[in-house]
Amino acid sequence: MTQNIAPKRSLGQVFLKDQNILEKIAALVEPNGKVIIEIGAGDGRLTNCLAKSAETVYAVELDRGLFERLKSRFEGAGNVHLFCLDARKLDLRDPAFAPHAHRRFTVVGNLPYCSFVHILLGLMRQLDRIDEIQVMGQKEVADRLMAQPNASDYGRLSVIVQAMAEVKRILPVPPTAFWPRPKVDSLVVGIIPKEPPFNSAEELAGFDKFVSAAFSHRRKIMLNSLSQSALRDKLPHVEAFLEEMGIPKSCRAQEIDVTGYISLFARLACIEKNDAK
Repeated sequence: MTQNIAPKRSLGQVFLKDQNILEKIAALVEPNGKVIIEIGAGDGRLTNCLAKSAETVYAVELDRGLFERLKSRFEGAGNVHLFCLDARKLDLRDPAFAPHAHRRFTVVGNLPYCSFVHILLGLMRQLDRIDEIQVMGQKEVADRLMAQPNASDYGRLSVIVQAMAEVKRILPVPPTAFWPRPKVDSLVVGIIPKEPPFNSAEELAGFDKFVSAAFSHRRKIMLNSLSQSALRDKLPHVEAFLEEMGIPKSCRAQEIDVTGYISLFARLACIEKNDAK
């Protein structure tokens, strides 16, 4: 079936064709009785594996041609609901998901390499509706989710995701498992939400802004990076907090761990609240 599809480079399309790996991914999700959102349903091979035991599969596909194929393939499948939608705009509070408003979703998918980060960060903003995320992406990018301080791939994505969830490596997938064959290895990762350190979407957005500014110039001292951002007026506070935490003022962004960023942001938020009174 996949060989009859013309992959669109603009969408970063590659199709997982190895049936053994498809079944292994589905088994690792443990779909029995779950409500699943599949991002990038493609030709429906993984959808079919999941739908065998899941309570419901909401399958999201952006490509209109593939969407029409999915409609034909799953016509009459009562537990598969299809959406022709850009996953970067996925809203888990959409009325379309109202039948399961009381449930948390398991999010699964082979995310397009070109929009992996955008889609994932969108999901991180909706973790209150998610029980677990198991997604596949380019290994180099997926590794960044688990990167630790002082590693070359430790950055904004590492800090944001690890602040909100536990991340684990699940399954490496070689290029030979796909059609057309990509030039890079892929990796399935598991993301389990944990107690969030933020009380609102606004706080998470503020944290993202702070971390992004800190990593805006990796080779510079973090304080210098912040001095070139909208947070420049908070530099004296950041400097004082670093000293209180025993972190050298000459540190670079990649030297501070996730807990350190959460603590710095919390202290800055307290200052802003006091200033607003």
